[in-house]
Amino acid sequence: MTKPMKRLTLLLCLVLMLAAFGFPYAQAEGDKAPLFLRVYLFDPCGGCASADTGCRECEVIMDVLNRLIRLLGDELASGQVDIRMRNLLFEPVQKEHQTYLKAFGQEDTPKSHTPTYLLGEPGWGALVHGEENESALPGLISEVIARMPADAAWRREPREGQEFIAPRSDPLTDIQPSDSLILYFFKDFCPYCKDLEVLFDALPDFVYLADGTKSRVRFVSLEKQIPAHMKVVQRYYDKLFVHPDRQFVPMVVIGDKALFLQAEIVPGLFPALISGEGLKTNREPLEALHQ
Repeated sequence: MTKPMKRLTLLLCLVLMLAAFGFPYAQAEGDKAPLFLRVYLFDPCGGCASADTGCRECEVIMDVLNRLIRLLGDELASGQVDIRMRNLLFEPVQKEHQTYLKAFGQEDTPKSHTPTYLLGEPGWGALVHGEENESALPGLISEVIARMPADAAWRREPREGQEFIAPRSDPLTDIQPSDSLILYFFKDFCPYCKDLEVLFDALPDFVYLADGTKSRVRFVSLEKQIPAHMKVVQRYYDKLFVHPDRQFVPMVVIGDKALFLQAEIVPGLFPALISGEGLKTNREPLEALHQ
């Protein structure tokens, strides 16, 4: 076979491979990923999870989904919104639902108060309950999309049985010089971070420092998979001279201390808090998240 024929053969093979696997494409610059509308509701149908014959579409899910399709036709057609129906019949979905309620400060919401409509993620998204509030979704979607960060697509869909964590994170606009500030670096799927939830849930609202001063406790969580958060985390690493071997999760920063893993965080956090280290926690790197 001549060299030109060999080149032609290779080119044809390449074309056939691309046709089989699909041509790669780049997302248009400035385009945002679709906004996920997750709808949590209970449907006893179970999504054809049984071996019974004659299984049909789940009526409760389809009724809600059809209403949303009619209500949000323009948003769905334009690709702005992607609806995900989540059946609370299943335990992993119940845990996921509770995690989001906790992240939005609504963990006391009665279980009967569904559907829950979740737009986006904690920190910039929104959460509403009940069919009576469906009509507010188009306007709420516009508001959430307007503040949706460009890197909002970082979060993955959970695998079956996987439970993401969404730790407490107090508003950055509500941190005073007299507050004891704790920073928490985490990743949502980290099992070692999961083990620390009980400790962080037990943090008091106020502490009395060694000198008798009453100080409010503020807790800010930074998810290292979010690019904007990771930039801030890296600044703390640099300022505190954190060795690369320790630049993993979980880590707590309080004052000049960088406590790594449960073995350091559990025995070290409360003594550092009481001794007043939280007053010295550098606030300056957090200012980048206000922009």
